[in-house]
Amino acid sequence: MAAEDAPLKTTYYPPYCHKAAPTYFTWVKLGAADVHRLTQPKEFAGQNIYFYNNHPIQYLCLAGVIVSRDEQARRTILVLDDSTGFTIEVVCSKPPPPLQPRPQTAAVSLTPTTAQTLTPSSSIHNGANSLPITHIASTTRTPLDINPLRAGSVAKLKGTITRFRGMLQLHLERYTLLRETSAEVRFWEEKMRFFVEVLCVPWVLSVEERERLRWEDVREEEMKRRKKVVREARRERRERKMVEREERDRLRIERRYAREEVLRTKYGERCRAENRAFRDEKRRR
Repeated sequence: MAAEDAPLKTTYYPPYCHKAAPTYFTWVKLGAADVHRLTQPKEFAGQNIYFYNNHPIQYLCLAGVIVSRDEQARRTILVLDDSTGFTIEVVCSKPPPPLQPRPQTAAVSLTPTTAQTLTPSSSIHNGANSLPITHIASTTRTPLDINPLRAGSVAKLKGTITRFRGMLQLHLERYTLLRETSAEVRFWEEKMRFFVEVLCVPWVLSVEERERLRWEDVREEEMKRRKKVVREARRERRERKMVEREERDRLRIERRYAREEVLRTKYGERCRAENRAFRDEKRRR
């Protein structure tokens, strides 16, 4: 009886099996409470892969109300409340600032008082005419306009999973505003259906499926190795041709220099002979 009541051990399959999971390449609809229940075994530490039961998850989809927005230098932090009893932070990355050219010293006659007067006014002018701050997606690094994501707006957010100080966050990739309650209710229904039909059922692979996936991974690794060998061979061939071309150019330059040196020697001897003849003629006069 005790053996029957003992919980079953969760089986985590190796990474080459993850592509067969129904949750790996999809936007998994979860609530904030479910996100905070995701686990990451020690053997998967350092990877952006988390597990619900033994389902590998790398992309999330959540929906709820934006309750706060915090602007920082390199990112914007949104807080999403989906009425599950938990909130989750949504990270929106900002592009790195463009490199500013170093200001050149214009005129020596510019006094310190004038410089101090011009600098604040120019910064205020640039701040007034600057464009709205843009953001970028987490994986594709494409521009992302999150101006509509203000406190009180309802949205469906998609992104990857990140961890900051032990708490899981959603790194925003794309979003959709939910302007009607029916759209939010439809998301809840899809989330519950996926939760019951997929996430609550342990992911099981047969021995044959695992062996097939292992061989597929071996073949993929072999293909990658062959492509790497081909790339290295092409690179070596290009470098060898470059060295040969430089050697041919060097020999051609040396031969040209040798021919020119012969001509220079010949013309030098002629000039010296003519100079001697000129001096002798002048001396006889």
